[in-house]
Amino acid sequence: MLKLTPDLHAEIRAHGAASYPHEGCGLLLGETVNGDNVVRAARPLPNVWPVESEKRERFRIDPADWRDVELEAMGEGLDVIGVFHSHPDHPPVASPRDVAWAAFAGYSYLITQVVAGTPGHSRSWQLLPDRSGFVEEPIEEE
Repeated sequence: MLKLTPDLHAEIRAHGAASYPHEGCGLLLGETVNGDNVVRAARPLPNVWPVESEKRERFRIDPADWRDVELEAMGEGLDVIGVFHSHPDHPPVASPRDVAWAAFAGYSYLITQVVAGTPGHSRSWQLLPDRSGFVEEPIEEE
């Protein structure tokens, strides 16, 4: 299960809307408690996918940005526990491309639908241990 506050969820949704018509992206910081990923902070990051025309359906987080956020999290006693991104004008369903690019089983992969610049609902996914696909996980706002 992914747990986050309504304010953090709103921040993530706002980043997706601000990134429209491109995919917005970032990292989820927190801790794993009794098997649940509990988000304590979100770090929106730029989508650095190299082909501008493909940013509507692809994202990339700069490895240096990832490292910096990971070091920041460590300094705050947190871990990177997931990745978030938006799906402009598409449902928040993990695509085959999302599966191919997912790297870490145990992470939460939060996807928010953004329609015509307005953020909609989010769904979260976890990568199966054999990397063959995703399974949806519940989201709880606390």
